[in-house]
Amino acid sequence: MERSARIAARGMPVETSELPSLLDQVHAVIALKDEPVLRNLLITQCYYELSAELVKLLGGDNAHWCSFATWASKTAGRFIRNEEVPSVLRRLILSDEAEREALLPRILRGRGQGEPERGSASRISAIDLIAPWWGQGLGLVDLPERILCELSSDIAVGNLKVFEELGPLFARMIQLYRGCPRPGKAQLALLLEGLQSGPSPQGGQGLLRSAMEHYHEAMLTDEKDEKAELILLANARVGLHEQVRLQPYIARSLNAPIRCMIDTVGPAGRRLPEALQSMVLDKIEKLQAVWRLIATKEMMTMRLPDEVLELGHDLPAPPGLPLHCAELATIEDRELYELLREYDAHDHTTDGCGAEDWASLSERMSYILELFRSRQCCPRLLERPFSREQHAEIVAWRVPAAIHGDL
Repeated sequence: MERSARIAARGMPVETSELPSLLDQVHAVIALKDEPVLRNLLITQCYYELSAELVKLLGGDNAHWCSFATWASKTAGRFIRNEEVPSVLRRLILSDEAEREALLPRILRGRGQGEPERGSASRISAIDLIAPWWGQGLGLVDLPERILCELSSDIAVGNLKVFEELGPLFARMIQLYRGCPRPGKAQLALLLEGLQSGPSPQGGQGLLRSAMEHYHEAMLTDEKDEKAELILLANARVGLHEQVRLQPYIARSLNAPIRCMIDTVGPAGRRLPEALQSMVLDKIEKLQAVWRLIATKEMMTMRLPDEVLELGHDLPAPPGLPLHCAELATIEDRELYELLREYDAHDHTTDGCGAEDWASLSERMSYILELFRSRQCCPRLLERPFSREQHAEIVAWRVPAAIHGDL
């Protein structure tokens, strides 16, 4: 099929003298089905294009929610393509007992922290329940692949879910505000039209309404500190709404190994030898807690242009920069201060912000708000996520080949 026909079939406008709008592009990506790897790359590219336009509208070179979403989506792509998890997961499941005993304390302790391992014996014994299953005909050799397939699917669905709600909203904002030197109440009213009142857990979009109002205010001020705080407040509101929406997908993805393990042994352990049933059923809950700890400390990362952040560890200062830029070193806006304080992100340190359990909304938000505040003024966050060659392939709706470099 010719490229123009393929694009038209997927919902993208066929190439003409007039480029499709960002809103058209966003809707075309949302409509793409059954190609999660390509869709993730297109979502990442769309976030970057939204980010570049919004930086112009907001002024001041502050990173905003779409800037962070670009790199979060790119990181998610490594999980969707099964590039991030396999080595650790396979070592845990397929290694022999001696290897696991050497590996687990290192993972649970956290790399380079030098803290004594507490309760490691019980945690290791929880993992050790895998060993007696070996050779019992339960398909454990294939278990890593099944787990990775579930992880990939859950993260791809979450990636799309957030983009479906927020991509069109930011694209509409650009469409309404671009070319308007000083946007007024009319533009804001049109932007808020269709956003439902009410809290995010009940399906409302009150946090998004508030965030759009703060972005609007940020456009209207030339005072650098005020602009930076308004953008941070808006970023925080969008981030909290997004994380509430993602909660079931994150919990599901972090529980994928346990779900697959239960499926492997059968309901109530009926496929296990009778002598092993009680042991396995007693320890499934412990194993679930251990897995989430391992996943947060060893596997959950975020890749930025000049650093790889480990979400289970405290957030360092940006490379070559202070922890907080001058505009955000102190927080004057009371509403912003109270929100940061609610998640312990209000002071001058990031000590203790590393999440022990990424499935916990409060732990996740503590890290995310510290991330937003500490990186909002980092110019490298505004860089392109893909090389020129990769970009050319992605905008042609193709997954770049390995010859174009790592994605």
